[in-house]
Amino acid sequence: MARLAWARSHLRLRANVVLLLSLLALFAVLTGGSTLSSENLHNLTQQIAITAPVVLAQMIALLIGGMDLSVGAVLAMSGVLAVGLQPLGLWPAVIVAVLFGTLIGAVNGLLVTRAGVNAFIVTLGTMYLVTGALLTYTHQQPIAGTIPAFTEFGGGDILFVPTPVLIVLVISAVLHGFLVYTRTGRNLYAVGGNADAAFVTGIAVQNHKLLGFIIAGTLSGIAGVLLASSLNSGSVQVGANASLTSIAAAIIGGASMFGGRGGIGGALIGVIVLGVLANGMNAVGVSTYYQIGVTAVILIAVVVLDAVNSRVVSRPSLSNISRPSLRRRSNGVLVNRTP
Repeated sequence: MARLAWARSHLRLRANVVLLLSLLALFAVLTGGSTLSSENLHNLTQQIAITAPVVLAQMIALLIGGMDLSVGAVLAMSGVLAVGLQPLGLWPAVIVAVLFGTLIGAVNGLLVTRAGVNAFIVTLGTMYLVTGALLTYTHQQPIAGTIPAFTEFGGGDILFVPTPVLIVLVISAVLHGFLVYTRTGRNLYAVGGNADAAFVTGIAVQNHKLLGFIIAGTLSGIAGVLLASSLNSGSVQVGANASLTSIAAAIIGGASMFGGRGGIGGALIGVIVLGVLANGMNAVGVSTYYQIGVTAVILIAVVVLDAVNSRVVSRPSLSNISRPSLRRRSNGVLVNRTP
């Protein structure tokens, strides 16, 4: 069964690469090659890199068997803080903005693991809470940056390579190493795949889920800083569709709504696919409203395919573990051993 899951994962990766190349070729033909111009590719890679941390955040949340609907609101608020706090200095503003994302991630994680509330409900609530704070702080007006150097994070270049691309590559390398080469990272997969089995083997399920939400919140904060930097402003308008697009990109990249699956490389391919699709639709003049509809259809399709795939590839269950029978509460704590 493990070999079957591995084969399906690699087949999905190859299919995504083929899809990506097909989209590039299609839009190149429809636009007479303008989408492959150096200027458009530069802008495309910059926009994809700015979006990537949110998708990585969602991938981590899905990996641990959860979901984070607050990523868009956190992105917007972090961007506003990074701009609005610039009178304190560039780095204090950026650090506070990222730490805000970390704080919201910690709140999400604590409510899910300690209070036993469903992740969907928790992150939906924090999304509205952060949105309310955002509207109050900005008075529904954009806030412009005052420090020119701030624009280098999201809009600058280093040796002709967009700065956000380099930042995302570093973040991705660190996350990949953490997930693949550390025990804690591998435990996140175990927790997402089957929390009961992970608990029986001695893994601190609640602590690992909390860590996952903290990482997701931090990545959302970083995304907010990059986006605000590219625009040199913070606004309540940004991040409105981030939850939808991040879930779609993460699942396209191999994550699962049922947890326990996903990787950094796949998530990056997922965000590139959606980025190329959005860029191509803009180039051929597709309305923004239709683009949102296309993304929604893609999300529904990949979730359905994920559900079908999860039925075929069975996950471990407690019935296969030689242990006393257990009964589980909704918060993942195992109780009531029976002889």
